[in-house]
Amino acid sequence: MPGSSPLRLLLFVRANAARSVDAIHSVRKACDADLTREKSLHVVDVFREPELAMKYRVIATPTLLGLDGKSELRLVGDVSEGRLRDYFAREAYGA
Repeated sequence: MPGSSPLRLLLFVRANAARSVDAIHSVRKACDADLTREKSLHVVDVFREPELAMKYRVIATPTLLGLDGKSELRLVGDVSEGRLRDYFAREAYGA
């Protein structure tokens, strides 16, 4: 969407856990493939930045938050390609 601000993505993970490594790869790949809106991704290790996990009430990893100043989209657990595609489609169309 031209003129819209970047979608701020926070991906909460647990250090180098296998699911976390897979989630990081999947989210980066999905961000590169989805051109509907510019995105900024910050990977948050909940052991290194527990205050962010507490602030956003993250209780499970991986958790992906999409913040745009007006709303918040949350995806917990399964960050597979299909779920990410649906996630970005909801964000793009305000669903």
